[in-house]
Amino acid sequence: MTTVRQAFLILLAALVPASLTAAFHPRRPPWSQEILEPGEETLPTILSWGENTFWVDARAADEYAKEHIPGAILLNLEDWDKLFPKFLDRWSPGKKVVVYCSASTCELSREVAERLRTSGISPVFVLKGGWEAFKVRR
Repeated sequence: MTTVRQAFLILLAALVPASLTAAFHPRRPPWSQEILEPGEETLPTILSWGENTFWVDARAADEYAKEHIPGAILLNLEDWDKLFPKFLDRWSPGKKVVVYCSASTCELSREVAERLRTSGISPVFVLKGGWEAFKVRR
């Protein structure tokens, strides 16, 4: 029994400094890492681009009318033929296009982003978390 007890005390003695190192060491690895899909960016990264960002709202027109990111233009698949020329009128090639829809589970932003890419627009990104991520920031 003493051997088991000694092993337990040694393990406990090693566990305390290891836990403190894991929690407070300046070069510790992150506990969780945010995984981005190809062509996807986080809100802090996009906001760091400043005025070099052109926002595209891929949601339905009624959702866009209720609220949207300031300066965003509506461009969805439902009214693509009518809205794409308006997009081209406002877009300038030097800006990064960021497409968003309702939330991270919404696929509309990915579909609109892909359609923009196939139309020759570049660079195009999708906002991770969509409109919900932007609303939480406010």
